[in-house]
Amino acid sequence: MAARPSTPPDTAADTKARPKPTLLAFHGSGSNATIHSVQLARLVRVIKPYFDIESVEAPFPSPAGPGILPFFEGCGPYKRWLPPTEKISLEAMRAGSSTATMSPEVEAVVGSAVARVRKAGGDVVGLIGFSQGTKVVAGLLRGWEIGRELAVARRGGEQEGEGDEYDQSPLPNPHFGIQICPSYPPPLVPASVLSALDSSTQLSPEQKTALLERKIKIPTFHVIGSNDEWIWAGKSMVGNHFEVGEGMSVAQEWDIGHHYPVAPEDSEKIGEWMREVMRKVEEEGR
Repeated sequence: MAARPSTPPDTAADTKARPKPTLLAFHGSGSNATIHSVQLARLVRVIKPYFDIESVEAPFPSPAGPGILPFFEGCGPYKRWLPPTEKISLEAMRAGSSTATMSPEVEAVVGSAVARVRKAGGDVVGLIGFSQGTKVVAGLLRGWEIGRELAVARRGGEQEGEGDEYDQSPLPNPHFGIQICPSYPPPLVPASVLSALDSSTQLSPEQKTALLERKIKIPTFHVIGSNDEWIWAGKSMVGNHFEVGEGMSVAQEWDIGHHYPVAPEDSEKIGEWMREVMRKVEEEGR
């Protein structure tokens, strides 16, 4: 993966001179951006000297999701990332055969969040998702990889290019992802990316299929709860759609349920991993 600029400063004092790198955060089903900000509080305490978080809210109404009530009673409206018309059976969830396309409404709210960050002089360097929000995160990661390959194909196979058109797109061009209690597959890939892939004249049908089926290689930290009733979903998402190995995905199974890690040392591990990824990005960019 080609290195892109934007790295976290080494000290909190350095952030006064420039905007901090930003993470887009995607809540679970039956939640919202405000609730997600509360759930993220422990991790934010660790990473706030180095990163900002922009909480994105899903566009579709939903009943309160798992674990939301009674603590977040009255904190609605609650939202979800899948449209109400999307009826999914447990069988389809386990088979990973539900929709793999991100709705235009979701793509629009993602684009608006990226635009807000860029207008303020910042840069989206990472994505973090919880539960159903991980379907969006995984789809954006896959979308970036597909978009990058399309750009390379348009340049005749050259890996590097100034002002890469995908890097300038309304969607994020992340350096890493964080997945907490991942949802069932498949990832939700932006419709605009799928359309661009379909209309590409530089790639053969076989190459297009291979891109869609290729596992995601962008560095991603996955936390799977050993006490999570949806553990099978997370393992299926990671196992079938992410390349686990050095410089790619890290999969951790921790003693938690369907919620963010509570132990301070767990948040520290996630935060240190994020900073290490960004340090490597900085080194590659020199």
